[in-house]
Amino acid sequence: MTGALRQLAALLALRWQMLRSPGAKLLTVLAAVAALWLLRAAVLSGAVLEQAILATAVEIAPGAFLGFGVLALIAPLTAGGGHQVVPPDELVAFPVRARTHLLGGLLLAPVNLVWAVQLLVLVGLTAALTLDGSFLLGMTTTAAFVACLTVLGQATAWLVVGARQFRTGRRVVAALGAVLLLAVLLAFQTGSVPAVLDRSPTLPVVRAVVAGGSGDTGPWLRVTLVLLGAALVGLALGSVACAWALRRPSDALAMRCTSPVRRRDGHSSALRELIAMDRASVWRAPALRRGGLVLLLLPGVVAAMLQVPWESIIVLPGLVAAGAGLLFGINAFALDAAGSVWLASLPVEPRLLLLSKLVVMSETVLLAVVVAGAAAAVRAPDDPTGAQLAAIVASGLACAAVVVALSLSSSVRRPHRADLRGPRDAVAPPGALAAASARLAVPCALVGVVIASSSHLGSTWFPLVVAVPIVLLAVLSVMRSARRWQDPVARSRVVQVVAAG
Repeated sequence: MTGALRQLAALLALRWQMLRSPGAKLLTVLAAVAALWLLRAAVLSGAVLEQAILATAVEIAPGAFLGFGVLALIAPLTAGGGHQVVPPDELVAFPVRARTHLLGGLLLAPVNLVWAVQLLVLVGLTAALTLDGSFLLGMTTTAAFVACLTVLGQATAWLVVGARQFRTGRRVVAALGAVLLLAVLLAFQTGSVPAVLDRSPTLPVVRAVVAGGSGDTGPWLRVTLVLLGAALVGLALGSVACAWALRRPSDALAMRCTSPVRRRDGHSSALRELIAMDRASVWRAPALRRGGLVLLLLPGVVAAMLQVPWESIIVLPGLVAAGAGLLFGINAFALDAAGSVWLASLPVEPRLLLLSKLVVMSETVLLAVVVAGAAAAVRAPDDPTGAQLAAIVASGLACAAVVVALSLSSSVRRPHRADLRGPRDAVAPPGALAAASARLAVPCALVGVVIASSSHLGSTWFPLVVAVPIVLLAVLSVMRSARRWQDPVARSRVVQVVAAG
């Protein structure tokens, strides 16, 4: 463990030196300070809550803890074992231990914005549950729960990564995923979701937090020790699973080299050909393919399971659109990778290269928004009003336009090198992903809240009118990005960065 910690410290130092811009280093420090300030605010939030809100917090605590557990298990699966401190192609010559990879993924878990928000929610709930008692004891149990689920999520992810190195393992993993999805759908169909939530395995954890706050150290100590013990066991098993996964050779390359490939039909125009290439690039990249499938299924399933009311569905498109933008939109030209030099040398108008990325990005964002909104609407209680339906449509269109505009601007102004060939590859470094998630999530949340407020007037047309200037501003941003792309110097910089770093 000591050697792995020393390696991790060296990788973190290398990562810090790779931030060559003083502004980037300053933003990293400010982000850490802001995170600590938000944690402090969450700790102090319990003292200012009203009694009715406190009672609600006690009721929703088991579900919130369960939601964090599900996220902690799914997030590293979508990332193929978790975020990487330094890209693996830059560490080929260095013998990095498997445990170092595991510890790096654990350290970078808070970089996921949803994970961080869920953690703030758990801290606030712990402050509410231990309002008149010992917050330190209650928070110890919560911290043990967070550590346990995060470690188990990383260990499970590495086990899946190793199993997917061969065809049989991929089939087993796909079958297990299908079984879990069918089980969730069956729970919806039979109406047994409330019963499942009532038997949530997080109920003992919440009781232990309450017991610790009230000074009842017996139940508190038992649950806390079990969580800490499970975290240690998960750390040991995760190290074994990580080493096993990294040692196993994959048969994916052999399959690509030996399997026949049908020649695609030609398209009637250069733009259609470019769009087809970009669509194929998204589906061909393992990380993007897996992330896209999760993005299409998870938000809608969760919203349907919780039976989100119509007022909340209005805000849902913004959150889903922000996640879709993070899939590849913030660095859309990375879809070309080393091939971007070849594409740039073709006798094709530069605007068509940009337009193809814009079309594929818009399709991805709108598809995610429509699927999530439709799944949430199926299980929503009561009947919607005309104003609510109009607000959902307006929110989806406005948030999609905002995400596409911000993503295209980021792709042109802040490109990153990304091959997207391995299951752990990402379109940007972890810090850039965290910053981009904030840049996308905050405006989308504000747009959703504004449009949701406009639906309270009861007018069907007013939410659509509110969305019009937002869409127009997004169109203006897209036009500015297009003008910047037309500059040969700016275009050459993008091509050089995504092709060679």
